[in-house]
Amino acid sequence: MPGKKKKVHRRKSANKQTTRTTAKNEKKTTGEEDTNINSGVLLNETQELNKKRDSWDKGGVKRIYSPFNRFANNSTWVANQNKRATSMAYQSTYKSTGLSPKEKSYIICSCQTRSTRYLVLKNLASKAIEDRKIFTIYGYCNAARKALTERGWVEKIPPNRMNLSKIKNGTLSSKPEIHTELERLLLSSLVNKYTPTFIWHTKDEIADTSIDMTNKDCTIIENKLRTDALWTSKQGLCASMKRNYWFYIEDVSEVTGPRSYNTVDAGEIEDFAKDYKITACTSLLKWVVSMVANDRPVFVKAGKISLNIIVFALNRCKEYLFRKQNRDIDRNLNNTSPGQWNTFLKKYYRIIGKDDVFELDKENKLPLYLGYARFLLKEMYRYRPQLSCEGCYNIWIIKPAHNCRGRGIRMASKLAVITNLLNKANAKYVIQKYIEEPLLIYETKFDIRQYYLVTSTYPLVIWMYQDCYLKFSSQKYNLMDYHESIHLTNNAVQRKYTNCTQRHCDLPQNNMWDSDKYKKYLNKIGKDKVWDNVIYPGMRKSIIAIMLSCQDTLPVCKNRFELYGCDFILDKMYKPWLIEINSSPDLNHTTPVTAKICPAVISDIIKVVIDYPRNRNCSTGKFECIYRQPMTIPRYGPASDLYVRGYSLPDDYFYSGTIEHQKTIDDDSVDIEKSYNSEAILKKIKQYYDLDTIMVHPEEYGSGFLQMCENQSSSRVHSEQSEYQLSIAATIITTQLEELMDKIPSTSDIAKPKHLSISQAQSIKSETDVESIMKECISRIASIEIIESTKYLNKRLTSSNYSSVSSKNIILEATAKLVDFISKKEKEYLCDWKQ
Repeated sequence: MPGKKKKVHRRKSANKQTTRTTAKNEKKTTGEEDTNINSGVLLNETQELNKKRDSWDKGGVKRIYSPFNRFANNSTWVANQNKRATSMAYQSTYKSTGLSPKEKSYIICSCQTRSTRYLVLKNLASKAIEDRKIFTIYGYCNAARKALTERGWVEKIPPNRMNLSKIKNGTLSSKPEIHTELERLLLSSLVNKYTPTFIWHTKDEIADTSIDMTNKDCTIIENKLRTDALWTSKQGLCASMKRNYWFYIEDVSEVTGPRSYNTVDAGEIEDFAKDYKITACTSLLKWVVSMVANDRPVFVKAGKISLNIIVFALNRCKEYLFRKQNRDIDRNLNNTSPGQWNTFLKKYYRIIGKDDVFELDKENKLPLYLGYARFLLKEMYRYRPQLSCEGCYNIWIIKPAHNCRGRGIRMASKLAVITNLLNKANAKYVIQKYIEEPLLIYETKFDIRQYYLVTSTYPLVIWMYQDCYLKFSSQKYNLMDYHESIHLTNNAVQRKYTNCTQRHCDLPQNNMWDSDKYKKYLNKIGKDKVWDNVIYPGMRKSIIAIMLSCQDTLPVCKNRFELYGCDFILDKMYKPWLIEINSSPDLNHTTPVTAKICPAVISDIIKVVIDYPRNRNCSTGKFECIYRQPMTIPRYGPASDLYVRGYSLPDDYFYSGTIEHQKTIDDDSVDIEKSYNSEAILKKIKQYYDLDTIMVHPEEYGSGFLQMCENQSSSRVHSEQSEYQLSIAATIITTQLEELMDKIPSTSDIAKPKHLSISQAQSIKSETDVESIMKECISRIASIEIIESTKYLNKRLTSSNYSSVSSKNIILEATAKLVDFISKKEKEYLCDWKQ
């Protein structure tokens, strides 16, 4: 022992001598030349010693943190060393792969100073290894780390984070924080050789590719179903919505989303162009009906837009219904030329943009058009549910397929602008019909962020979080301005802008509400039952429907789970519309609302994934199991046991919601020629048209018709007789109306052909056969006489055993006026084509 002490003493002396020599060498000026060989050798030795001294902390441990030193945070020397270490901490170009042996020794020695605590940590690590309670978190997720450590789990820190950086750079300054970090590193080093049984990935970290995600027998629990989930991309969600009708389950699975098209497929671009044109027609009809209902002056003397534009839109909507109802099989529909569409769209833009208005309705045809427009819009709503909230401006939103957080999104309302954008762009886009009439809160747009959790793929098990939050725009809603601060509610977008000065005082400054705050708002406006009866069930059905449609793309593994974030927009009927779904949603504490909800979501995930499988009676927090797919055990037998069993589908199977079945006037089961079916025909006409506003014009038919209406209400018997008489007239009027609707759209106002001979014009025929009133050949138009139709109607009325001569004269007078009007329009039609 004495010899050993002397040896140490000699080393210290040598070090002191070397230090003195170094000091002397530093005093020499740069201009002096040292010719002494021994001095040169001594200088080289000094430089090597300096390098060794500087590399003492190469592994990341300061001399102050050596096992042979105590913590001396108050020392000036320690403060200088911390500053130096902070400046040199990130100069290394290599990535840390774990603790160095010196760092491990330091950690163990630091914890051994508290022998009782060290034994507790060793026992905890042994227990975790025995119970397979080892977890790894890639990224920063303190809520999950806290929830697991409270359950006795031990964290195995990833190698790139297994270091003393938090202590070196001064992030942890107090002794309790430093001791906690050292204990965490010690536990991780004790379980370093064992495979974790729970892995948590964050969005910013790359998934561990060494884990086989398709292994059914893998016991590692991981919060990732797929790295390229179909429904979390804009293109995949678009495709899933289009095939979702195969997975419709009444009151369980039904997705509601805007119409979307993928630009990768050229066929879908053509479908978008067709959809845009039909939407322009419905938008025009909605705009006209709305303006007339609000007494707006859209039909003025100075107007330059012909009413034939409305007729053109009516006919295109009628053809759309024919195709949807498969009624175009037995009839030939007119093919609208591109020139006609271009002319229509130009005038549509002028009307919607308030650059022009319609001319006066000189022939009093507007009530007829408005009634027919209401009927067509009602019918089209069955096939286009978005008609209730898509507005009148025909705005579409163009989203880049692979961007997120609102980057690269554009809005446009003209077809040429959209097509030019798609032609010039090299990236892939998704075109989505914009919801122009969303539900607003204090004139501000908002959407709902809803979380849901998938814990099993086969059978499919879905959990929905009962709390959510609303994201507001910073500016008031305005369709005349397409700025992102008005229409994009993403927090990443809105935090770049300041709230407008005219903003309502009840709106949050951080542009977020939690669901409890929104429920209080609903109670305030008298909609306290809307959340439980409409909003929450609608979001639940959309989530289930999307997951069922994408189930075939998921791996068969029970040890995978993942949290998703959905964005919904409400329409004015509080119906939720699914906009997009995000994988690995942002759970950072960006606002006080997210700071409250996001940690609670993560904590409840651990309850569902870790606690619930072990105890079915334990709490799952605010997660509610909204769908558990039923599984049946297959029974195998001989081929003779096979049989086919089926049932008829209801009429509204492929429609959204519950729709009453209504037959059209063109129903083949009703024979118009038979007099005993007249009451059924009248019932159908009343079902689709308002006779007082569409068919009947008292000022046009004279006092006789008014007298008949008054007599109708005088007594029940006379009312039934008048109703029977009116049925015959309604049948003829409906037939003439169809013929008129088919002929008017081809007038000169919609891009007629310039070169057309009279013989060609004479060969044109109407789609509707009116042999009972007019001859089929159009060349007879110039010489047609009203008396022929009158004689025919007189014959019909005589065969129907009418006893009242006055009633017969009234119907003859009304029909004669209508035939005269139609004949006049046909003459105009022929003259236009001759020109």
